[in-house]
Amino acid sequence: MKKITIAPYKILSLIFTVFSIINSSFAAPSLIGGTIQFSKDSTAVELNINYSGSQINTTFHATSSPKITFEIPKSNNQTHFELLITSAKIDYQLKERPDQMDIQNTIDYIKIDPKSSYKYYMLDLIDDVWQIKETILPETGKISDKAIYILCYPEWISDFKGGSSVEFPTLYLNNSLIKEKDSDEKFEDDLKKLELVAFDAHIFHTPTIRQVQAHEKRILLMESMA
Repeated sequence: MKKITIAPYKILSLIFTVFSIINSSFAAPSLIGGTIQFSKDSTAVELNINYSGSQINTTFHATSSPKITFEIPKSNNQTHFELLITSAKIDYQLKERPDQMDIQNTIDYIKIDPKSSYKYYMLDLIDDVWQIKETILPETGKISDKAIYILCYPEWISDFKGGSSVEFPTLYLNNSLIKEKDSDEKFEDDLKKLELVAFDAHIFHTPTIRQVQAHEKRILLMESMA
């Protein structure tokens, strides 16, 4: 039998290759789902969701208990998220030039008026249980680059709970009491304002194109930025 020898440097190269594959598999992106659940007596509307510079695709389920579902890309070891819920207009802050002479048109970050109505949550997955902490934005109103934000009236929120390692806590909305208190015209105007805010937010976020491919017993959903 012929004896096969492998040079030491090849063995070392193989070891590094294996570790590289293992590390890349741990860092590979995956998806985590989310649900926005309307109460049965609410007026359900489609909501705009943005994350990390992209518009997130949503699915509206028009059932007896209407809901919206969505998916957010994440790394396999990511356990911390931030969530902003607001109906405020999305604004921006330009980068500052040291010389203060040239005209600057590069956006440093997006923001909202910190005095406007909003809910801001820190979400941490610990032992497969979501720890939810409500907090406030900085004085600048800066929105974190990695924050998920949903354009919705925070007054509609009735609860925020549950979830698992593959799904965010469910956001429960109820606007029936607000609709009863306001006139029909006022409520319709509020819904139109949400649409306008969502339109403005599109300026800062790239649409996500979803392609569906069927392969025998599998259906592949592929998303890419437009």
